[in-house]
Amino acid sequence: MEEQQLSQEDCGCGRKKPKNFLLNNAGLDIFTINNFLTEEECDHLAAHIEEHSYRSQVAGHGDTASTTTDARTSSTSTLHNTDPIVAEINARMSQELNIPQEKGEELQGQIYQVGQEFKHHHDYFEGDGYINHCLHSGQRTYTVMIYLNHVEEGGETNFSALENYSITPKKGMAVVWKNSDGKGTENPASIHAGMPVIQGKKIIITKWFREKAWNIAEDSRLAAQYHQDNKAKIEFRTKEDLPKLTEIGFKVVKVPINTWRLIQEAYTLLQSVKTAELWDGMENFIHDKDGKAADLEIFNMDNCFRIKEIIQEELQPIHEEFIEHKARLKPKWIYGIRSYKNGAILENHTDTIETHHISSIIIVDKKVDKDWPLDIQDHAGNWHKIYAEPGDMILYESAICLHGRTEPFEGEYFRNFYTHYTLADYKLVR
Repeated sequence: MEEQQLSQEDCGCGRKKPKNFLLNNAGLDIFTINNFLTEEECDHLAAHIEEHSYRSQVAGHGDTASTTTDARTSSTSTLHNTDPIVAEINARMSQELNIPQEKGEELQGQIYQVGQEFKHHHDYFEGDGYINHCLHSGQRTYTVMIYLNHVEEGGETNFSALENYSITPKKGMAVVWKNSDGKGTENPASIHAGMPVIQGKKIIITKWFREKAWNIAEDSRLAAQYHQDNKAKIEFRTKEDLPKLTEIGFKVVKVPINTWRLIQEAYTLLQSVKTAELWDGMENFIHDKDGKAADLEIFNMDNCFRIKEIIQEELQPIHEEFIEHKARLKPKWIYGIRSYKNGAILENHTDTIETHHISSIIIVDKKVDKDWPLDIQDHAGNWHKIYAEPGDMILYESAICLHGRTEPFEGEYFRNFYTHYTLADYKLVR
């Protein structure tokens, strides 16, 4: 492996002073900078790391973010920007690579005692590590590592893909290499190891830069959400396999006032785009007294899509309270405001078993000669008639409670819409 000292113009990346660029045929961008830190800066950081350190960890598996392993036996210390020397060094690193500071992880220190090492590894994340650490911040792009002391023997940084090249620790010297441009461009040639210390100790600091602004809290939140959404689901084959999550299966409540105003706004906007509703097999579910398909109109909420999304977001907590948070719900469907006309009959049925599990019927408007009740069967098999007014919502376990409107409608119109939520941890199998 050859070393060549290059100027700022030769290296690019806004680098300010000469450094040793390691020439190799593995396609890895790697260079060293002598005296990147002063003696005093090295001693200041080394003293902190020796006093405040804990067992080093590596990326874990599954939903475990980090874990200890015999592959990495050093101790680690976090160095915060509240220390003005740390803040200045962070700024210097960012300037050296021409990368915004917000893309940098918090500076870490590591100390290796005799026999301790970090076996060959990549700094970029893979598999579960990427899920647990990168969903917001993105992949690690650059590593900056700086030696804070001379090591009596051992402790070299070995790059096995670069003709097994090793860098001997030198106080104040920085080693910089590029891991990736982002997800999908990781460079396997960046594999490296901290070789065992034979005599003395090795103290270093390490800085990793990310593809995007680093936000550990958001990475953790998105990882938790991912693992929750992808954990093993409960399989079911029939509606009898689904859980009964409420005492009787239904409940009538008022739509929250702000959501009700939004529904009325959508209703007004959609008046001019209502259309006839007709679909194959409709006469089997919604028909007149002669068994012919009923005369229906639909106010399609896809015409005000964002309002539809907000309505479903705002109503989800009410559905979760209805089932007393016994299961996780995911929004599934709002079809639109259906307008039933005189003579319509809605046959008793249960909703789509695969996805329509916890639902509500929101009464929007009606002009009736005789009120039109919803017939619904509770969990004990008893039938009930529910009368509701505009602004009411009938919550019900829609995949397991039979329901319909079996009395012919008497009036000009009866308008409602349905919002459906899926039991997120259940999966239909055939």
